[in-house]
Amino acid sequence: MINRLYKPGQLLDMHIHTQYSDGMFSVPELLSFAEQRGIDVLAFTDHDVLYANYEVRDLMAKNKSPFNGKYINGCEIAVSYNGKKYEVLAYDFDLDELSKFEALSWEFQSELERERLQKLVETGKNLGFKVTTGLEFDVKFRTAHKCFFNDLAKYPENLILYEKYNIDKCDNLYRDHMIRPGSLFHCYDIVAETPPIEYVCDKIHKAGGLAIFAHAFTVYGEKDPKKLVNDLYKLNILDGFESIHKKFTLDECVYMYRFCLDRGLIPTGGTDLHGEGFKIHGVRYEPECLAFEKYSQLEPRFPILKTARGDIIK
Repeated sequence: MINRLYKPGQLLDMHIHTQYSDGMFSVPELLSFAEQRGIDVLAFTDHDVLYANYEVRDLMAKNKSPFNGKYINGCEIAVSYNGKKYEVLAYDFDLDELSKFEALSWEFQSELERERLQKLVETGKNLGFKVTTGLEFDVKFRTAHKCFFNDLAKYPENLILYEKYNIDKCDNLYRDHMIRPGSLFHCYDIVAETPPIEYVCDKIHKAGGLAIFAHAFTVYGEKDPKKLVNDLYKLNILDGFESIHKKFTLDECVYMYRFCLDRGLIPTGGTDLHGEGFKIHGVRYEPECLAFEKYSQLEPRFPILKTARGDIIK
C-alpha cells in the first residue's frame, strides 16, 4: 500500500473534531493551533459530516488559512459490522464526490437524532427521570444523547438515578446505555440506521479516498480487539488502522503499528481532539488539547499526550 497521506518523520494529527460535529473549537482556531504546534499533516474528522473540509478548502482558496502544512480531507463515518456500531476514518477523498453519500447528509443525520431524542425522553420519563416538558433536539449538541444528557443534568433529583443506573458521564450513557441492544436507553437500530462497513468503504474508495478503521482498542469495549482487527483485515476492504490513540496503552499502540507495517497497511494516529471535554455538574471529563508532551519515536511521528495507563511513548 503506497502511503500518500504523509512521509516518514512528519508530525501528524489525523483525528480531530471541530464544531461541525462534537468538537469545541472552530476550523480557524484548530488550524491556528496546528500551526503553532508545528504539525506537518492535519485532517479534520468530524462525525458523519464534511463541512469542515469545505471551510478549509474555502480558506485555502482565499489564501486565508493560518495553517501552512498539508491538509487532508477527513471524516469519521459510522459503520455496522456483525450487528455492532464501529467507525471508519475516511481520508484524502474527492470532497464533492463523497458528499453524494446519503449517510453524510446533515438532513439525514438530524432527522435520526430527533427520532432518537423522542425515544430517550419517553424512556427517561418511564424510568423516573425528570425531563424538560417539550424538550426538542437542539442542533448545538449535534447528537440526541448529548442534548438529552444535558437536560438531565439540569435537575439535581436525577442524581440518585445516575447512581441507580450506573450513569456517570456522556460517553458512558452513549456506549453503555444507548447503543447496546437491550440496554437502558437503547434507541439505535444499528442494522437499519448504520450502513455496513463494506458499503461505506466502497463509497470512500469510489471517491478516491482511503478507509482506515478507527481506534480498535478500548473505545468499543471489545473483549478481544485483536480478533476484531484480524477479522476486519481479512475482509480486504480497509487501507489501514488507526495505530496510535490517546486511549490505547503503549503495547496496543505498538501492536497496531506493527500489524499495519507487517501487512502493507497504512498506520495513522492523532489526538482524537474534541476540546476541553464535557462539563457535567461542574466537573470536566477527558480534557484534551493539541499541546502534546512528547513525540512518539514510532514512525511516523504522532502527537501523543499519554496512553490509557499513563505511559509516555518515547
